[in-house]
Amino acid sequence: MNIINKKIVFFAAIIFSMATASPLFGQHNPDINVWRGEFERRMVDVVSNRLRQKPNFAQDLAISNPDYVVFVPRVEPWILGDMYNDHFMVFQTPRNSNTLFAVWCQASIEGALDQHIAFSRSFDKGKTWEVPQVLAGNRTFAEGIANGGAIASWAFPLVSKSGRIYMLYNQYIPGKVSTNRQHTGVMMGIYSDDDGATWTQPVEIAMPRSINDPPDANIPPEWVVWQKPTRLGKNGNYLVGVTRYAHPTRHDKYQTVTEFIHFDNVDNDPPMSELIVRWVQTDEKALHYGTRCEEPAIVKLPDGRLFCIMRTTSGFPCWTQSLDNGETWSAAQPLLTRDGGEKIVHPLSPCPFYDAKGDDAASGLYFMLAHNTFNPNLSLWLGRGPLFVFTGRFQKDAEQPVWFDAPNPIPFINRPEANSFYTSLTVIDGKTIMWYPDQKFYLLGRIIEIE
Repeated sequence: MNIINKKIVFFAAIIFSMATASPLFGQHNPDINVWRGEFERRMVDVVSNRLRQKPNFAQDLAISNPDYVVFVPRVEPWILGDMYNDHFMVFQTPRNSNTLFAVWCQASIEGALDQHIAFSRSFDKGKTWEVPQVLAGNRTFAEGIANGGAIASWAFPLVSKSGRIYMLYNQYIPGKVSTNRQHTGVMMGIYSDDDGATWTQPVEIAMPRSINDPPDANIPPEWVVWQKPTRLGKNGNYLVGVTRYAHPTRHDKYQTVTEFIHFDNVDNDPPMSELIVRWVQTDEKALHYGTRCEEPAIVKLPDGRLFCIMRTTSGFPCWTQSLDNGETWSAAQPLLTRDGGEKIVHPLSPCPFYDAKGDDAASGLYFMLAHNTFNPNLSLWLGRGPLFVFTGRFQKDAEQPVWFDAPNPIPFINRPEANSFYTSLTVIDGKTIMWYPDQKFYLLGRIIEIE
């Protein structure tokens, strides 16, 4: 038996021994046994496939021609579940321009019992990276069972002017699920004053309840922040869009909506319990279009307006704008190539959208990634094949203030499927870098040259 098959057998033995173990935590959280059963066979199959592919990882990750390699999974889930890597946010602090920080959601499989928050640092502007540390959640499937399923997901950073790093994330409370475990949770926060070497103990941050939340107040909201907050709010405060999932009692109207969060006192370096987190465009004012309106991405226009794109189930993204620094937003409407133009075709998949010069540059030059295809006969989540770059340009007097060129005929990445890009952007030494999770597996970076 070769070493790969021995590892597969070893991991399968661990998984299936869990299935016959006494369900100690199941007595307190009956859902843990259902959850475990949903993933046992899938875990073994995914580990088997990735171990067989491992000798070819270097050649495989080169398909997208990356300029930076941040993380390549080791595929040792008995030590750390690392085969799912997503919601990849790279950021900087004011302290040292050579240091980059990365945070992402990691697990063996998305939504598995070992889902956790991974964090890494680079001290040479992204050339090399530390071995990731786990900030919250469960390192392994076994640990997830022992903790009753207390996974952590969808972290995002806020950096004060002094360099304090706040990290907020979705913390699942075992047994308290609305429709999806990995989306249902309280907002939890930690912070670091030493560039991520050490972190405070987690503190829960109060979230206002919405009419779209579960009627049972003991069940936390379902929510996801998918982009880095940027300093586009009033007085340069942090602002971010958030997807809020509607409880099934609201599904006669929609399943997801878009809301926005302002962080008003980050630069005062408050303790986590005193961080001011202010939600706008909530309840009946939440943005919706068809069944789903979610995953907002915001840029600033040269005239000060904010422009935001959201994915939908309609076969195209939608857009909204704000005239008051993100306090209020216009109704969502289909994204066109230009006024009177065609809709930009796209399935229910992330559509990253950035200022080509940096998060808050207001340069008037933008880019978006979209699949440029949609098949209504497939699942709404399918069609995630090649991703194309669309260049956007500010049009001051237009109804839709950003118009898009035809997509670049050369795909940004030309895989037939599994191109679901939960990305982030940094500018380093004048170079715009997009950081992306290839197949939700490798974590990579690539220089973007729109001109």
